Amino acid sequence: MAQDRMIFGLGAASAPEYQGSDQQSARAIPLIDIARGPFFMNLRNGIGAYPLEYGDFRFGTSIVYIPGFDLPHALGEVSGSAGARLFTDWERGGVNATFGVTRAVSGDLEGTLVDASLSYRHNVTPKLTLIPVIGTTWSDSDYTNSYFGVTPAQAAAAGISSFSPGGGFKDVSIGLTANYRVTERVNLTASATMSKLLGDAKDSPIVFDDTQAFGFIGVSYRFGN
Repeated sequence: MAQDRMIFGLGAASAPEYQGSDQQSARAIPLIDIARGPFFMNLRNGIGAYPLEYGDFRFGTSIVYIPGFDLPHALGEVSGSAGARLFTDWERGGVNATFGVTRAVSGDLEGTLVDASLSYRHNVTPKLTLIPVIGTTWSDSDYTNSYFGVTPAQAAAAGISSFSPGGGFKDVSIGLTANYRVTERVNLTASATMSKLLGDAKDSPIVFDDTQAFGFIGVSYRFGN
């Protein structure tokens, strides 16, 4: 069972306006990582619980937030959605593998996302830890169309081609996170990720750059024991 913890912090991120955008924006990101028994709250898996653990495997269920975004060509906006998520984590000797399925249940986004990632935690020094990670995401046709599709009405209004993509692998990514323990309770985190769109998603008229960079730096404080 994971150790109970309560970690709060604040960071700054540089990220594309949406997947496929050629415009970067900076934004403040709260850092939240809470675990109490089987219950948790964090940015990756949302709010939920681990109802089952078996050996090195943990099986979780949660509610997550899928961000919306403003469409280009004055096409309006796609509102954010709540997602119901099921996932499993496997961890041994610093290696962590995650497989998850998220179903959009509200908002403009529809359909299902399937994600998989593999990371390795390497303690460079007693204070510095490096975590390389690779990952991929598959989306069904409903999700790909609600995110990257262009309806005939939108196409006519913007003077672009309509687009109705199908499902398939949506992206692959590679990243590196560095954690530096300043004190027993204060931690600095920095990460950089490169992501590339695949399949029908990269061919959408709203995609201007199919290879994108994400960066983050933040500081957090651990409360309690």
